[in-house]
Amino acid sequence: MKKLLIIILLSFFCYSTTNADNSFETKVFEEKNIVVLKFKVPDKKFPNRDYVLAQIHFPKILNTKFPLIIHQHGSSRDGIKFEEWGGLTDEWGKRLVDLGLNRGYAVALIDAFYDRDLKPGDKLKFPHAVKIALELGKILSKSEKIEKSKIFYTGFSYGAGQVLNLQGNRYSNQNVFKAVVAAEPGCNVNSAPSLSNFSTLIIKGGKSHYYPIACESYFEVIKKINHVEYVLIPDVDHYFSLNNKIGKGKAFNGCSDNIILVYPSGAWIHLDGTLTNQKDARKKCMTNESGGSNTREKLNEAINLALNFFDRY
Repeated sequence: MKKLLIIILLSFFCYSTTNADNSFETKVFEEKNIVVLKFKVPDKKFPNRDYVLAQIHFPKILNTKFPLIIHQHGSSRDGIKFEEWGGLTDEWGKRLVDLGLNRGYAVALIDAFYDRDLKPGDKLKFPHAVKIALELGKILSKSEKIEKSKIFYTGFSYGAGQVLNLQGNRYSNQNVFKAVVAAEPGCNVNSAPSLSNFSTLIIKGGKSHYYPIACESYFEVIKKINHVEYVLIPDVDHYFSLNNKIGKGKAFNGCSDNIILVYPSGAWIHLDGTLTNQKDARKKCMTNESGGSNTREKLNEAINLALNFFDRY
């Protein structure tokens, strides 16, 4: 992508600006300290639908630089609606804004499904959102209001899987993140880890239908190479709720007892050494389970774990 002229304005009056090659557009909302950014990140799955959205929330103190957290939503965007262009995020993103701003972070919420007609059950069609986060990190690192050495990345569910994609060598020379947090990833199919320059935290619910054993296995693989931490919150489900309902839906959780690592060569190999491939893995690992609760009693606890982890860096 061509170098972007970054205009993240903190004079905060509502207006629109577009750069010369139409690769991004911003709208700024003075009274809410919010910037909405529409920018291009092409994905082969979505020809001619290159644009995605991010809504950036800034703390009210304007005469300083801020550490930045970029968040990737899960398959359900059930949180807040963006101020412009109809973007959405999930409940984790909604609460992260409140809790993160209180600690002095700017928070950027990505909508990777924008203009792509995706539903929560379309899991095999989801975009490679880690590319969106990396591009957004590059864009915002050029802003005079962002501390470019303190950019962090978090994601919930599908978004957490995108966070863990950074473990592979595919993105190793593009990384802009100091530390990352994956909240409730599935961990059934994972990038074989390569040496990285960031720290990782994995947060799991003890009663999740994305069974913790999968992420525990991947944690053991990662820690042989990179710095990674693992926290299990007992008695909570995928949504960090205490009522622990498992319903019907779609989940990539059928390989929890024998996870798959995907290598740079293109090989798909189960942890026990059994060879597989993408087609067979999709059949074997996809189930009809889903998390059915949304009371989220422990969600703030999980988000604060993420913020505490970022505070250390």
